[in-house]
Amino acid sequence: MPIDTKSIIELANAAWNKALNSGHIKTLASFYTENATVSPGNGITLAGRGEIEALFNGFLENGVHNHTLEIIEFGGSDKVIYQISKWSASGAESSSFGGITMSVLEQGSDGQWHTNSHVWNMKA
Repeated sequence: MPIDTKSIIELANAAWNKALNSGHIKTLASFYTENATVSPGNGITLAGRGEIEALFNGFLENGVHNHTLEIIEFGGSDKVIYQISKWSASGAESSSFGGITMSVLEQGSDGQWHTNSHVWNMKA
């Protein structure tokens, strides 16, 4: 039976946005694989849930909220899927920003999908 890639990504995005926007950063970090890599568009790559959690805690402390994702493209196979999406968020003092994000999700032996690689940029 083929997987419904778009539905999997939409559910993952909804859970991710809910965790960030409600300040549940430990939950957010749990959506990544143990060895996941994240590159937040500054030329640095972070690895592992601890570094990912610290990154998003910093975002939260700086007022990032109202994060959304709009899927542009998606695909993959049985155990590995990807998405390219537009992202946007609000910051402190009514600022807003956004860009493009790309993530790769892997299905674990437990059937759950976790992000293994996540990269984004920010438009100026």
